[in-house]
This record gives sequence, C-alpha cells and structure tokens, in this order.
Amino acid sequence: PESVCEDPFFEGKREDEQAVIERARTEFDTDAIATYPLQPGEIAGPDLLSDVSGVIYDGDEATVDVGTATNVDPDQSVDIDALADPESVAEQLQPDEGTRYLFFTGKGGVGKSTVAATSATKLAEAGYETLVVTTDPAAHLEDIFGEPVGHDPTSVNRENLDAARIDQEKALEEYRTQVLDHVHEMYENKEDTQLDVEAAISNVEEELESPCAEEMAALEKFVSYFQEDGYDIVVFDTAPTGHTLRLLELPSDWKGFMDLGSLTKGAAPSKGDQYDEVIETMQDPTKSSFAFVMSPEFTPMMEAYRAAEDLKEQVGIETAFVVANYLLPEEYGDNAFFANRRAQQEKYLGEIKERFETPMMLAPLRRDEPVGSDELSAFGEELTGLSELPKKHEEVMIS
Repeated sequence: PESVCEDPFFEGKREDEQAVIERARTEFDTDAIATYPLQPGEIAGPDLLSDVSGVIYDGDEATVDVGTATNVDPDQSVDIDALADPESVAEQLQPDEGTRYLFFTGKGGVGKSTVAATSATKLAEAGYETLVVTTDPAAHLEDIFGEPVGHDPTSVNRENLDAARIDQEKALEEYRTQVLDHVHEMYENKEDTQLDVEAAISNVEEELESPCAEEMAALEKFVSYFQEDGYDIVVFDTAPTGHTLRLLELPSDWKGFMDLGSLTKGAAPSKGDQYDEVIETMQDPTKSSFAFVMSPEFTPMMEAYRAAEDLKEQVGIETAFVVANYLLPEEYGDNAFFANRRAQQEKYLGEIKERFETPMMLAPLRRDEPVGSDELSAFGEELTGLSELPKKHEEVMIS
C-alpha cells in the first residue's frame, strides 16, 4: 500500500510493483485487472475474505486500514540470527568426493532461480567448477545472469561457471532421434525377423508423439547432466514441486513406455540401471543436497513441507536444508504495518525450523532483483552459508 511506503526502499519496491501491473495490462491488452493491497497480517477470516471478494468481483475499494496495528503475540517472535547455521549450510553445498548435486525447489514465485544462480555463482568463486541447470520451463536464468543460456552448457561470463536450460522441443527431438536410431540399428539387415519392421517403426513414431514421450525426453536430458564430466558441482533450479516429483517418479514408470511393444526391450535393462543410479545418487546425502525454497508464510511453508514429506516417502530423498527468502530488512519500514509483517515472518520462521529440523539459509528481500554475476556475488554475501564457503583445495603434486 502506498500509505505505508515511507522510505526509498519500499517506495522503490512499490514503483516496481506498479510497473509490473501496467506491463500486465499491456501484455494482456485489458484494463480488467483487480488489485488488492498487501495486508499487515494474513488474509484469513470472513471479514477479510469478504473484503477481498468485494474488491475483485464488485469493484469496491478495500476497507481494511493497513496502517492499524494488529495483535502480535511476542511469544511467537524468534531470534532470526540464532536460526542461521552458516557452517551446516556450507557443508551441504560442498562436494566430498566426486560431483555434488544441489537441488533447489519450491512453490512458484519464491525465488528458486535467484537462489540457485546465487549459490552457483558463489561456489564458482570458491574455485569449484560449477554448472547450473534449470528444468523449469518458466525459469529465467538468462535474465538473472544477463547472458544467453541455452540447451547445452555455456559460460555465463564467470570463471568456473556454466549454465544451461532444458529446451523441451530440443530435448524431445534428441529423444526421438535416439529411439528411432536404436530401432533401425536393431533390425537393420535382419531379413529373417517375423516382425513387420516398417509397421513397428510407424507405431514407435506414433508413440513418440504422445505426452509421455515429452516427459521421457525431459527425464532423459535431466539424467544426462549426471554424466557431465569436469564439474565439481551441478546446481539444479527445478520446476515447482509437483512437476519435480513427477519427474523423479518417472523412472519407476518408464519401462511401460520404453518397451514399445517388444521392439526396444534389448535396451531396457541398461536404461533402467542408468535411471536407478541417478535416483540412488540423489538419495545419497554425501553426493546430493535437496533444498526447499520458501517465503516465511503459511502457504509456501505448507506446500514445501508436504512436498518434502512426499519426496521422502515416494522417492526416499531427505531434505538437506531449507531457504527462507524475502526476509524484511530491519532498517526500512519503520511503522506498524511492517512491524506486523516482520512479526508474521518470525512466527513462520520458527515453525519452519520446527517442521523441517534442518539447517536454514536466510535470504533478505532486496530493493532490486540481482542481475549479472557481480550482483549475484554481492547478494551471495547476504545468504547464510555462501560467504562461509571455503576455497576449493587444490591438489598438490609431489614429484
């Protein structure tokens, strides 16, 4: 709300917000955009819900006084500094032996891509050969780094740091080529087969037009990053939690599709072993770390918690640490509105710590989103554990 933005930090945040709203009007070519002001507390209870519906559906003005203090229970406040455990977070980011795989996931809009890119930047600065990959079609690594990011790993103008994004169309084309080449190789010059090879190939081509093929293509590309040579660390900026769980469950489903009748059974065992090895790597805490990113609010926290439980029960992967993003700065927003917002954040920070029982990386709300490796590096100094990363130990050759 404009009335509570009383300093350059929050005045700037509001200007950015209004610019996005105007851009949405232009992009969608409509003036029919309803907006509702951020409240000092959570939107819960019949009075607030009625207020929201009146604004959205009836064109009413919001009636809640955002400048009025709400009841804050002092017993729910926590010592934020005491929640930070930089050494434990740093341990989860570094490789022991071989390549380390880091996964950042969570609800859409919680800052996964920025946290993943920032972590990758600081790891590269520490001397680790690092690759950051996004599996999220909606991700914007290219905008974050200010450099082109394509289907194959390329440098983003930072020593030791490459980036890539899975291009769904290219991944599907690669997968189609791989499957069809295999089919042709299997039955090339085999005149004694009882199988109508041309009809079988036609069936395969038809199967490769299905949505299942798109999922398998994404999985195939995902698996390929576990076979990249030369990296100490691979950082995955994953799709929102539901999509990520679906991707990780695919290896248990894949044989029904990949068999394609009896045509490609010869390849099934090796593929199955390959996928199993990837899942085993992700389940191994000495090789992989899975982190849930969230803002300290009820819905992002609960979605992350349920997804973490599903990940453990369905795939056998434990959460290594959590990231609490968008923490309000103490030096700005000196009024009742932001005092209540901070108190709400503190309440959920305490609950996040109790629910997850893992180390916590804390990330502050910034005036501007970091863009480019220099700004990402500076932002990394403010994230728990990233400034504590030790430099990579170079091997000493003794002649």
